[in-house]
Amino acid sequence: MKRGIVIIALFLVFLSGKAQTGIGTTTPSPSAKLEVASTDKGLLLPRMTATQRAAIVSPANGLIVYQTDAPTGFFVNTGTSGTPSWTRVNMDWTRTGNDLSYTNGNLSTSGNLTGGNTASSTLSGFSATMNTQTGTSYTLLASDNGKIITFNNASPITLSVPSLFAGFNCMIIQLGAGQVSFSGSGTTITNRSGLTKTGGANAIVTLIGITATTFISGGDLSN
Repeated sequence: MKRGIVIIALFLVFLSGKAQTGIGTTTPSPSAKLEVASTDKGLLLPRMTATQRAAIVSPANGLIVYQTDAPTGFFVNTGTSGTPSWTRVNMDWTRTGNDLSYTNGNLSTSGNLTGGNTASSTLSGFSATMNTQTGTSYTLLASDNGKIITFNNASPITLSVPSLFAGFNCMIIQLGAGQVSFSGSGTTITNRSGLTKTGGANAIVTLIGITATTFISGGDLSN
């Protein structure tokens, strides 16, 4: 008799391990371990600040919480319990037809950004940032990369080019009568003609860093 009771108990445990649980329904989906059904209420997950989320001890992979301070939203641990990596599940991306837009924050990539057709793909909606200078001297900054720098002064202007990085590039425009002279600060500025100044009012010159300390200038130049 006792043996039969043990067998029945083990059978019930087996059924319990296979069953689904329903809240608000007596027929939960067979594909769900837990189904919460309602037509007028939602499922409320733990809500906490970023500091509280970061203080969770050994968060399991797949753990989800709702962060109440910026940036608000659902966060899921895509890392391990020993090395958590919290990723925000957000709706900042908007898809309309084949167009994808991002409306909040910055967009960055460590890989390549490619177009669908190298002959016809274009970038639109972008413009260079202007850096307006009216003094007689200026030293380039790493943040000037990709900018248009205008100089407007009647007196000669000295543009110092320090060590920056390979691929640095900017455009220089002389608006006033004062010519812009290029001065290397531990760097070499060269071009095919050996010219070192902008040509005159409304002259445009480009500057490109071949290495961190070697730059090539080109455009409307003179001495």
